[in-house]
Amino acid sequence: MKNDFQNSTGADVLSDLKRLSGRKRRTLARTLIYKKNRRPASKDEQIVLLDALRSEEVLTDFDRIYALIAGCHKVCENVDMQAAPVWLDHLLGAEQSIRRMPIGFGLRKDRTHLVFSALNVALNLDLLTGRRHAGRLCDWFFEELEGLNPRKMTPYLFNTTSNVVKCGGIVALSRPESVAHLAGLLRLLMSYSVEINNAEHWWFYARFRAPSRVGELTERASFGSYCRSVVRMFALEKAAAESDPVARAALVKEAAYLCVAQATDAQRDALFERVG
Repeated sequence: MKNDFQNSTGADVLSDLKRLSGRKRRTLARTLIYKKNRRPASKDEQIVLLDALRSEEVLTDFDRIYALIAGCHKVCENVDMQAAPVWLDHLLGAEQSIRRMPIGFGLRKDRTHLVFSALNVALNLDLLTGRRHAGRLCDWFFEELEGLNPRKMTPYLFNTTSNVVKCGGIVALSRPESVAHLAGLLRLLMSYSVEINNAEHWWFYARFRAPSRVGELTERASFGSYCRSVVRMFALEKAAAESDPVARAALVKEAAYLCVAQATDAQRDALFERVG
């Protein structure tokens, strides 16, 4: 089964996928959703592919929604002003389905991670296209954040907090009066995510995964993301501590600059322009 499509078009990949059935088709489709380095190199071709995968029948509801989220990310990276509102409408149309997803154990099976992944790209697309849905997205964000049940969180919350904080930075643009409340919740959530991160499996790492010297350790990919989240949280806390409304608004913008999507220079510049 071919699994390297860097030089292929989206149509070529879909043609190969259709020749497969059952488990092989599902495995390849999931690989194409979750491993972007296995997709065509062209973002335009990736969008063609992901557009089809968001309705691929052999996939689970989780997988199809993640295909939609991945497609939204690529459209935003491309700063495609024609496609952006269309894909945002697709995502908003899936809101109720996303809300109904169950909490499971596993990064790609967990409702919490799915919700904030969707909110993150939705907020960026909405910012890119004029903040037409800012009120709706802010309400959804606060409803999700305030409604999180710590007893139902899994160790993967450590990964999820990256999207939660990035969402918070964009939401603060529309709700600057709530930044103190927001920053307080984010600090508590991030602290708890560290507390439960693989706490039950420390013995496994100590016995089988850990080297005998600190200098031989390797950094987890999620740790770098977490460090950036801490910087973003500090920026929001700085804004929350400012009593002057004008100065606070300026600090909220500084936090938002850190939180908007910045995969490419063009994307960063376009989103920074909309932040103001």
